[in-house]
Amino acid sequence: MKKSLVLGALLLLAFPGWACDQCGCGLLLGVQPYDHANNFGLQWRMRYLHGDITAPSTMSLLKHGGHDGPNSGPASYTEEYMVLEARGQVWIGDRFNLTGSIPLLNNFQAVDGIRRADLYAVGDPMLLARYVVLGSKSGPDTTRLRHRLTAGLGVKIPLGRTDVEQFGETLDHDLQPGTGTWDGLASLEYSVRGKRFGGSVALVGRYNTEMTDAHRMGNSGSLTAEVFRVFRQRSFQWLPSVGGYVEYARPDADQGMQDMTTGGTTVFSNLGVRLWWKALGFSFAWQHALVNDIGSLMIPNRERFVAGINYSFEKD
Repeated sequence: MKKSLVLGALLLLAFPGWACDQCGCGLLLGVQPYDHANNFGLQWRMRYLHGDITAPSTMSLLKHGGHDGPNSGPASYTEEYMVLEARGQVWIGDRFNLTGSIPLLNNFQAVDGIRRADLYAVGDPMLLARYVVLGSKSGPDTTRLRHRLTAGLGVKIPLGRTDVEQFGETLDHDLQPGTGTWDGLASLEYSVRGKRFGGSVALVGRYNTEMTDAHRMGNSGSLTAEVFRVFRQRSFQWLPSVGGYVEYARPDADQGMQDMTTGGTTVFSNLGVRLWWKALGFSFAWQHALVNDIGSLMIPNRERFVAGINYSFEKD
């Protein structure tokens, strides 16, 4: 049972994260092909965005761009979204589990090298219920092929503030620690794993509701796919992985009118490794943006980094 516990928990660290780390499609949980391990841990992730944006002279706010400069010429925007998240998972029976998380945020923005925002705050928690639709039975036998299909539904809870001001101005929606809305989450994950190799595919979606100021962030989704190799050395195990990560977001809307300069698709490469010693796990992933097919007022994604520590224990 210990082998089942540890190997399953390894797959739990499939580098989860928010699709936009704050305003995206929700929590990507990774896959658990045959484990039934309760667990808790901490995860840190950072998204780096940078690019030049030319705003219309009549525009005062930019999506992922804050306030425009003194003229309508191009301005260099840099944003960093860092999240330290506490999370846990509890199994109820053999097919149903609940996962919850609460984030601490650091959102930063600079325009032409001048800092415009740098806030630290609690973000919006989430709760996700998942059900194993199809899967191999858990057990200590790690020599045969195992697989799992899991579906989930959840909610993002409006706890974070939406009215933070810095440098004399109210921050843009994307820089606020919360959205003030109850938003729906959905996930669908499939994994397959042999003795030494495995793979997984995960879909996550987020349905956003309208804020009090009639602004609505675009509904969004993400797709993650990876293959991994399992190496074992007594009580120590490590899993290098390679794959891809795709984000898609619909345009935002104000007063019911879509803003076609927002939304779009970003494609990332994904390189990572997971390390385990007994029931204690560590993970790290680097994601590099390959394609930024996004709206003209969206700052291009450049890199994402994800690191975590996790502890798993057998349920009673």
